[in-house]
Amino acid sequence: MMTKEHVQRSTDEIISTSEAAKLLFVSHPHVLKLIEEGKLPLHHVTGQNRFLRRVDVLDYKAKKKVEAGAFFRTQTEDLNPPDL
Repeated sequence: MMTKEHVQRSTDEIISTSEAAKLLFVSHPHVLKLIEEGKLPLHHVTGQNRFLRRVDVLDYKAKKKVEAGAFFRTQTEDLNPPDL
């Protein structure tokens, strides 16, 4: 059972760009590009290290999953093969 404290800690968790890349199954440079494009909000910078909120990364991942599902639903070639 998740306690209120556990939920608060998981939504406030700060992760590095490398950890974000692992969560998203993309390269580290791609995460940096997403930050530069404003697609992933940056939480803070310490020296040369950038940090994000885990919840923001998971929200982005969920959004991309929905977009991919919508795209695949439009791909009907296999469902309606042309008459040969």
